Amino acid sequence: MISLLCRGSRLIVLAAIAWSWAAGAASAQAPEPRSMTTLSLAVVKARVPIGDVIYVTDTTGATTKGPLAAVTDDAVLIFVRADVRRVATADVGRVEWRQPDSALTGVVIGGAIGAIPGIYWLAADPNECNGMCPEEYAFIAIGAVVGGVIDHAINRKVTVYAAGASSGRAKSVMIRPLVMRDRKGVQVAVKF
Repeated sequence: MISLLCRGSRLIVLAAIAWSWAAGAASAQAPEPRSMTTLSLAVVKARVPIGDVIYVTDTTGATTKGPLAAVTDDAVLIFVRADVRRVATADVGRVEWRQPDSALTGVVIGGAIGAIPGIYWLAADPNECNGMCPEEYAFIAIGAVVGGVIDHAINRKVTVYAAGASSGRAKSVMIRPLVMRDRKGVQVAVKF
């Protein structure tokens, strides 16, 4: 009787999972989002401010890093030390931009993580400090500082131009329940 109940509850859980996956198409995360990758250098001129650090990879695979000097119809100009390096439009394979990021998100996330012990103790024993104790506020401050430092240390590069970017079908992952008379499981299809 107990094993029948366990089997029934497992089938209910499996059915709930299968129904939640029935709609089932989830796109795979592409290395560069399509909205950021384009076939024209005009987007570099429009999106990247002069003086921001960019990485230009030419068709031979060599990467040049430096502040953006200018983007013209026939070249990308980059400050490299005291010189201005010119990369012809035909030779540009990829342009990546080190996008500036505010450390505020790291401060907020770190502070929220630091608040977890205080919220737990506030719920478990609300009368101990008549609210949160001073050490819980210290945890929030420490979490906010650590989160801000980590967020400041992360440098994200965004691809703003890629030569020969394909306009083909997007990569995807399809997840569906597989229910047959003698089998139950999950069917996964990956398209490249």
